[in-house]
Amino acid sequence: MKSPFSRKWSVLPARAVGDRELKERELRVLGALCVFANRAGVCWPAMETLCNMTGYAERMTIHSAMKVLKRRRYVRQLSPKDYQETSSGWKSNRYQVLWDGDEALPTYEDIHIATPLQVRSDDELDAKDIGGMGDADLVSRASDQPEAAAITHAYIRAVQQATGQVRLYDNEIAHARRLAVAGYTAADVSAATLNVCDKAIERRAGVPSLYDVAQGML
Repeated sequence: MKSPFSRKWSVLPARAVGDRELKERELRVLGALCVFANRAGVCWPAMETLCNMTGYAERMTIHSAMKVLKRRRYVRQLSPKDYQETSSGWKSNRYQVLWDGDEALPTYEDIHIATPLQVRSDDELDAKDIGGMGDADLVSRASDQPEAAAITHAYIRAVQQATGQVRLYDNEIAHARRLAVAGYTAADVSAATLNVCDKAIERRAGVPSLYDVAQGML
């Protein structure tokens, strides 16, 4: 059955591959969850989505697989009360895929910004990846300050690669101009952004802005 989803891959916990206690259904459900997981493992696909993706028609099959995955510490079901949600709660279940099995609870930001962990190629970048601007619009803006635009674009791509999160072009261009004036290139900023993001993830801090990256470069 052809998948109705455009994402071509998911990042599965490596330990699951050799776990003989997991049946095919558990691996399928875990793989489906991972399609939507961000760097912190957070995802919230609907039950119907999991059924469609795994090919299982019965929701009970998904529920049964989830019980095993939770028991073997591949998945944690997240509670709305832990994140000060409203009394109405969430519209769908939220989960955390556990890469190692002993991860801390995700941060508030991890819960609310769960862009799937996926690196896109240049021709797959769409409008939402660059703050609602299509590539043509980006080139149009870049005509006045091509270096600054290239730096902003490099920063946005690096953040997405490192964290799965999306940053807005308009929020970062001013800092990109400062870096361009100082002589930094898009390649310089990309490398610095990846480094700053990795350190932020280790501290379980928020996604660094281009201002944060620039502070370490200027």
